[in-house]
Order: sequence, then structure tokens, then C-alpha cells
Amino acid sequence: MHRWIVSAAAAICFVSASAQADLNSALKAYQAGKYETAATELKPLAEAGDAEAQYRLGLLYDGGKGVEADADVALEWFRKASEGGHSEAKRVIGIYYEEGKAVSRSYERAVEWYDSAAKLGNAKAQRNLGGLYQDGLGIRADLGKALDLYTRAAASGNVKAKRNLAYMYYFGAGVRRDYKRAATLFKESAAAGLGKADYDLGRLHYRGQGVEKSPEKAAALFRKAAEKGHGGAQFFMGRMHMLGEGVKKDMSKAYYWLALSVAQETEKASSLLRKVGANLSDSQIADAERAAQAFRPK
Repeated sequence: MHRWIVSAAAAICFVSASAQADLNSALKAYQAGKYETAATELKPLAEAGDAEAQYRLGLLYDGGKGVEADADVALEWFRKASEGGHSEAKRVIGIYYEEGKAVSRSYERAVEWYDSAAKLGNAKAQRNLGGLYQDGLGIRADLGKALDLYTRAAASGNVKAKRNLAYMYYFGAGVRRDYKRAATLFKESAAAGLGKADYDLGRLHYRGQGVEKSPEKAAALFRKAAEKGHGGAQFFMGRMHMLGEGVKKDMSKAYYWLALSVAQETEKASSLLRKVGANLSDSQIADAERAAQAFRPK
């Protein structure tokens, strides 16, 4: 009897190790962009009940990578993964309900799914849930709760939550207004590579809120965000080149940045572009427009 138990235990360990090796192989293919191979390897694992495989397979169907895009099938796999306790699958289901993707839009159901994932420590879900509390969607608006969720998510390293938290301090939403705290959070978000935070921090330097007022520092930050494709930052770069604030006055560069901003339908960009264009020759405008057409976000 003892030998039978030992043999059975060894067999279970072997199967478990083999399944893990198969999952690792599938994930390696996934990360390498070999999506068809990943889908082929993930499917039997998902069908056998592996939550991570179910989640990844759901992502492939969601994005149409290696398989034909099918939101209904994706949602089915996400639901199965969620039953296995996969927090990110729970969060994604929340997104489906918030956006009305493959289901009828329901902020109430989105709150339920985000909350379920957030309780498992999912920082992204904490941020998502914080957003619904902040906007009062699917649940009674509660800025204090939103602040708490953003704080928890930010403490876990969620960069977007840090930016949301920074805005709450900036506007004094649910907390006492604190420009210095907002600046610190924007700076941390920018250092982590969030281009929008470069823009936010640039505005603080431009206005001297919580940080040194410096058109030069503002321009450097706006440029970083603008090169990543941020329409508002492109507008500021155009305006500052037009006025010679923090950068050399240059109407051609002003036109270039404003043309990019107009393409993103940034407010007031069109009227400023016309004003700048009135100071340029047709050939200068043509050159700036060609440069703008060749722009690719970094």
C-alpha cells in the first residue's frame, strides 16, 4: 500500500512538472510573438484547467493574435481563468463590462469584477476601481475611497495610479490640495516612462506650481512628451516656439508642432496654427507639413 501511494505521488509530480514545462514553452512562444504556436500549445493546457493558460488564450482571442479575433470566446476563457482565481482575468472581465464588450455595458458589474480582483492585490484593478469611485459610475461617488485605492495601487508600483493620485493632490479632490506632492508623483511617473506625466510635470514647471517656475525645464519636459505623441505637449511646444519661451523663437518649428497637435484635435491648436502660418512662406509651411507627416512617436 505504501509503495502504491509513493508511486502515485511520483506520477502526480511528473505530470505537474510536465504541464509546467508545457506552459513555460507556450509562454515563451507568446512573449516571442509566435502567437500561432502559443495558441496551439496553450489550448490543451487551458482545456485541462490551467488558469494562466486560459487567461493567455483569452488574450490571444481578444487581440486576434495567432487566432481569429473573437471577443465572445475570449470572454469565455477569461471567465474560466477567473474561476481558478486568476486576478488579471477578473480585471479584464471588469473592463469588458465597463466598455460593453461582448456584454451589455454595466458599470455595476464592472465594479464587482474590479473589486474581486482588487481584493486579490491586483494593482491595476485597484486603479480601475478607483476610477469608478471617482466618477461615480456603477457605485456612489467616493473620492476618499478613490484616493485609498489609487494610493494602494501606487504603493504597488502602478505608474498610472500614481498619475491619478497626483491629479487628486493637484486639484484637491478628496484630499487637501498639495502641488508639491502632485509634482513628486508626476515626477515618479515620468521617470517610469509615462509620457503623459512628462506633460503634467511640464505644466507645473511652466506655472511654478509646487516646483521651480522654469520655461526651460517645462519645454524640455513638453518635448519628451511631444515626441511620444502627446497632443497637449505638442501644442505647448508650438506655442513656446512661437513666443520664444524656454526655447529659441522659431516659427517653422512652431508650425511643425502645432500641425501635429491639430492632427490630434487639440483644443485651440487650429487657431494658433493659422496665426503662425501667416508668418511663414508657402515653402516653409510645405517643409513643416512634410516633417509633420513623417513624424512617428518614439
